[in-house]
Amino acid sequence: MQNDKLTSVFCYLLPFLGIGGYFLKLLFENAMTPVNGYYLIHYLYTYDHGFVARGLVGEVISWFCETVTDDVTQGAVILFSFLLMLSAVLCIGKALTKVKNKPRAFLVVFFISFLICLLPGSFRAYFVDFKLDKLFWAITLFSVLLINKKYAVWLVPILCLIATLVNPIYLFCSMILTSILLLQRFYDTKHSVKMGVICGISYVSMIALGIYALASEKYLGFETPQELVDYYFARYAGTMDETTYHLFVTEWLFDYFDTMEVILQKSFQIYFVEWENWRICLGDLIFLMIPTYTVMGIFWKKCMDRSEDILQKIIFFLCLISPVVIILPIVFSWESSKYYYNHLIVILSLVIYYIASGNGPVMSVVNQAVEWVKKHKLLSLGAMYYIAVFIIE
Repeated sequence: MQNDKLTSVFCYLLPFLGIGGYFLKLLFENAMTPVNGYYLIHYLYTYDHGFVARGLVGEVISWFCETVTDDVTQGAVILFSFLLMLSAVLCIGKALTKVKNKPRAFLVVFFISFLICLLPGSFRAYFVDFKLDKLFWAITLFSVLLINKKYAVWLVPILCLIATLVNPIYLFCSMILTSILLLQRFYDTKHSVKMGVICGISYVSMIALGIYALASEKYLGFETPQELVDYYFARYAGTMDETTYHLFVTEWLFDYFDTMEVILQKSFQIYFVEWENWRICLGDLIFLMIPTYTVMGIFWKKCMDRSEDILQKIIFFLCLISPVVIILPIVFSWESSKYYYNHLIVILSLVIYYIASGNGPVMSVVNQAVEWVKKHKLLSLGAMYYIAVFIIE
C-alpha cells in the first residue's frame, strides 16, 4: 500500500518537475514580459460598449482596475501560465496514475505527454506568449478532469461557456477534445440521461455563443478602427508606439469593419498571391498535416474496426474526421500552424485519455503499434527523426 502511494506521488511529481520546472525557469529569466502588440487589446476590451468577442479577460480586469498597467497585463499572463501548468500537471499525473501498474501503457502515455510538451505550438510556446489560448486550454484541461466526476461534471458546460467567452477560437481548438470526451462519457455511462443533458447543454450553448460572439463584432457601434482603438486604449496606462497604433487602425482590426467580401479578398491575397505565405502553408500541408493525419486516420480507423458498438464507432469516426473543424480557421487565418498544433494536442490527448481509461479497441491498436515498433526498429528511428525535424522543429 505504501509503495502504491509513492508510485502515485511519483506520477504527479514527474510532470510537475518537467512542466513546473520550465515555468519557473521562465519566471526567473523574466521571460514573461508585459503584453504588447496585437494581443494587448484583448486585455483592454470590456463590455461597456456592448458585447465583444475575446472581451471576458478585459472585462474581469476592469472589475479590479480602472486603468491597465504593464504590471497588470504581466500578472495576467503569469496567472494564465500557472493555470495551464497546473491543469497539465494534474491531467498528465492522473493519466500516469491510471496506468502505473501497466508498464507498456505507462511508457506510451509518458511518451505522448512528453511529445505534447515539446510541440512548438503547444505549452512550450504558450508559456512565453500573450495569446489567450493558454487560458482556454487550461479551462479545457480542468473540464477534462471533471468529466469523470459524478457531481462536478455539471460544471463542464459552464467551463465551456467561459472558454468560449475568453476566445471564440476555442470552438476550433480544444473544444473538440471536450466535446468528444463528453460523448464518450455518455457512452461509458450506458447512455445516462444526465450525461445526455450535459452533452446537449454544452454543445448548443458553445455553438450558439460562438456564433453570437463572431456576429457581434459587427455591431459594436464604432464608425472606424481608430475610434475603437482610442476607446479601449483610454484605459491603458502603458505606452503604445506609433507603429503599433498604425497597425491596429489599418490592419489588425479590419475584420470589425470590412464586409465579408473584403475579408475574403484579403485572405485570398495572403494565401494565394503572396508567395512566401503560400510556400509556408504548402510546406505545413506536405510535411506536417498530411503525414500526421494519415497516421492518425489509420489509428482511428483500426479503433473503429475493433469496436462492436455503433455509438463507439461513431465516436472514433468523429476523432478521425475532427481535422475538418480546423479547415475554416486555417483558410481564413494567418496562423495555420497554430491551428494544426492545437488540433495535434487534441488528438494526442484523446489517445492518452483512452489509454488511461483502458478502452478496449484503443488498447488493442496501441499494443499492435508497440509490437510494430519492436519489429521495425530502423523505421521507428526514422519516424522519430522525422518527428524531431518536421514536427518538434
